[in-house]
Amino acid sequence: MKKAINKFLTASLVLALLGCSSDDKVIDIVEAELQTGAFLRITNTTGGAINKNDTSSSASVTFEFDGQDPSELASVDVFLTYTDNDDTDGADESVGPLQLGPTLTPDDFEVSDFGLPITTVEYTLGDALTLFGLNASQITGGDRFTLEWTVTLTDGRTFGPGDANGNVSAVGGFYSSPYNYVSLVVCPPQPGVWTIDMEDTYGDGWQTSSGGGGSGITFELNDGTVFEVSLCSDYGPRPGCVEDPNDVAGSVPSQGTATITVPEGTSSMVATFPGDFYGEIAFTITSPTGNVLANYSPGSSAGPIDLDYCNDTF
Repeated sequence: MKKAINKFLTASLVLALLGCSSDDKVIDIVEAELQTGAFLRITNTTGGAINKNDTSSSASVTFEFDGQDPSELASVDVFLTYTDNDDTDGADESVGPLQLGPTLTPDDFEVSDFGLPITTVEYTLGDALTLFGLNASQITGGDRFTLEWTVTLTDGRTFGPGDANGNVSAVGGFYSSPYNYVSLVVCPPQPGVWTIDMEDTYGDGWQTSSGGGGSGITFELNDGTVFEVSLCSDYGPRPGCVEDPNDVAGSVPSQGTATITVPEGTSSMVATFPGDFYGEIAFTITSPTGNVLANYSPGSSAGPIDLDYCNDTF
């Protein structure tokens, strides 16, 4: 195998010197130098991010057996590892690698466009939790699942993550074979209607960043969409603000409710509070699950609003 890897590295250096850029040239050079061996070439992946709040969230890898002879393929074993990157609880709950599903045989492969054996391996968050004996409360954003596989040939040789050494994927996009695929655990905001209940204790609406009004709370989604909500101020216009029909400055609190709708597929939402100029502003933010994720009292400082999406479950 070491000789085969050296051959790949040599091919990589040749490419650098000649300035070859197309996959066709990469294939020609690599195949000319490749000694007898085999690897699983990744052709497609999905699920680089696993939704912590959705046990049906999944990841998959499609790989093709590239060897001197397709009949050399004996079996493929697939493994999954969970890495706990949360240090707040003081416990490392990392597990694995554990075998994911039964050993694959040639019967589990189809024929690719190149006439080679090809198959897809997929798992869901629910599958992973069951495999590791974990529950959803034990994982959080930033943790990761690593899918790995080892191919065994009919002559008994095996090829896996320890054999690639980075050089197989270095020679070009066609020969992408790191023998592993990492998916990060993420906590996107719940899709649906979010409710913001607002109050001004003095009763003259919101004065946020200035005594004349200022901007409202903003919610920015990963696609660039920005929502802005606030109570209207008695001292300056603010587009899209909520009026309190009972607003009488200095007599009763100003109150109002605004909603925003977060679409399906949103991966991030950043909320920002512009400030409380007179120390009179209070508000809560309630997610579609009914959980109150923010509860601000008068006099709160400006800045990002900490919304814990990871623990926002129904």
